[in-house]
Amino acid sequence: MVPKRSIFIWIVIGLALLMCGCQNSDSEEKITPAGIKVVEPPTVKVFTVKRGDISVPISTTGTIFPEYESKIGPKISGTIEIVYVDEGDKVQKGQPLVQLNQQNLLIVVRQGQAAVRVAEAQLKEAEVKVENLKKERERLANLLKKNVISQQKYDDIDTAYSMAVTRMEVIRAQILSTRENLAMANQKLRDTVIIAPFSGLIVKRFINQGEYVSTMPPSPLFLIMNIDKVKTKISLPEIHIAHIHIGNPVDVTVDTYPGIIFKGKVSTINPMVDPVSRAFTVNVEIPNKDHRLKPGMFARVKIYPTIHKSALIVPFKSVIKREGNTVVFVIEGNTVRLRAITAGITNEKEIEVIDGLKEGEEVAIEGHYGMADKTQVRVERE
Repeated sequence: MVPKRSIFIWIVIGLALLMCGCQNSDSEEKITPAGIKVVEPPTVKVFTVKRGDISVPISTTGTIFPEYESKIGPKISGTIEIVYVDEGDKVQKGQPLVQLNQQNLLIVVRQGQAAVRVAEAQLKEAEVKVENLKKERERLANLLKKNVISQQKYDDIDTAYSMAVTRMEVIRAQILSTRENLAMANQKLRDTVIIAPFSGLIVKRFINQGEYVSTMPPSPLFLIMNIDKVKTKISLPEIHIAHIHIGNPVDVTVDTYPGIIFKGKVSTINPMVDPVSRAFTVNVEIPNKDHRLKPGMFARVKIYPTIHKSALIVPFKSVIKREGNTVVFVIEGNTVRLRAITAGITNEKEIEVIDGLKEGEEVAIEGHYGMADKTQVRVERE
């Protein structure tokens, strides 16, 4: 049996160890305090104030048209013998498109050539006759002076000479007429080949081989377009007429090529305002060497009537309103400072700064909304 004294001793030792453990635990808690949450400064993205050109565009819509288009018809009537091109073909100015039957005209040309040759031969004969009669008249004139021949004989030769000269002049006139007829026949023969009036694309073919085409009423053969340049015709409210000028830059976009901007310019301005719609018409010219823009496309157009050159520019999202003032947050070290500015013209992306900022300063563009002046931040630059 364990003595009571031994039990008491072990109880005392256990209590002592327990108290030691509690004291150590309390020490550790005092040495390593509970974790404190460290607050990181907010992050802002910044933009460096720069100079550039800024303009407020006038937005509208229009339809793409070719620079040139023509519905080609025949110059003479006839039956189509050969069709050289089809829809979608590229053609050059002067390239043959269609040939009409030439058989009858070839006969007319040959007849004209023969008539010219006959008339020329008759002229040579008449010229020889005139020359001979002239010499004979001169001979008889000398004899008449010497009273060797009668006046009647001289008058006869003189009359014959005059008639020969007249005949020669008539033949010369006939030669001119036959040559004109031949030239007309040759022109009609050339007109049997219809050529492209300008370089472009065949967008519509109206005829087939073997068809008869006429000039009255005119029979359409092809529709040809040149789209190296295209244009769009737009209507603008009359309030803009004082601000739009020929040469103003234009941005054009179409749904077919999202994100691609086609550059153009104002080419013509109709000075007349429609009394019903109170709008005036503007033509915009757009280079199109790669032929991506097609006639008939729906176009979104932005005209830039006034451009402020070398202006101080900041992104639209950097500017906010505070207590009725236009302000930005300027970066100074790791602190943002609230600063009032004077804004100029504004588009959907940028704002012109007239006063309050200098070129090269940095302004917050993200993370600054609701921020207080002199806030410590972490700056993120692109």
